[in-house]
Amino acid sequence: MIGVNGSGKTTTTAKLAHKLKGDGQKVIVAACDTFRAAAVEQLRSWTERLKIELVASHSGADAAAVAFDAWQAAKARGHDWLIVDTAGRLHTKGNLMDELAKIRRVLQKNDPAAPQHRWLVVDGSLGANSIEQAKVFHQSFGLTGLVVTKLDGTSRGGALVGIYRQLKIPIYFIGLGEQPDDLQPFSAENYARAVFGLEGT
Repeated sequence: MIGVNGSGKTTTTAKLAHKLKGDGQKVIVAACDTFRAAAVEQLRSWTERLKIELVASHSGADAAAVAFDAWQAAKARGHDWLIVDTAGRLHTKGNLMDELAKIRRVLQKNDPAAPQHRWLVVDGSLGANSIEQAKVFHQSFGLTGLVVTKLDGTSRGGALVGIYRQLKIPIYFIGLGEQPDDLQPFSAENYARAVFGLEGT
């Protein structure tokens, strides 16, 4: 899971794990946002509440080492999914982009195909800036999907059209609120109706 600070990435990670668990899958989450101490505690709080396994370390720990340990734990315990929550980063910060690349390299030592999914979490209220974010992350890591958050307010996430038109990245989920079940599969039809104010018609 990739995204800038404040996009809702850590919350989305927990919601996605909850959804997979509800579908009968075994999930483990890696707290690799070691850059921000509050992020590890936030994820720990979510996973404890939702009874989801978590691999975490102390603030400032090597994020790639946490990812490696989590992969080993997931493999040893027969889990179906490992979700890696990475540090929120601006796409313009080279050192944090390098850390993402390091996490990917470490995971590939265990599995050359890893990470099988590279999803960008986008704040639906940001508009055109989201397109630039997506382009840089896609160039660096080959994004395989988008999750769009914060669509519960007045924002309609209009940047989605621009992102999809330019990059053709599939949109898998949208975040509609703060509850565990507020992560919903993306529907192009419902989205179009919302953009044009056609709800309930």
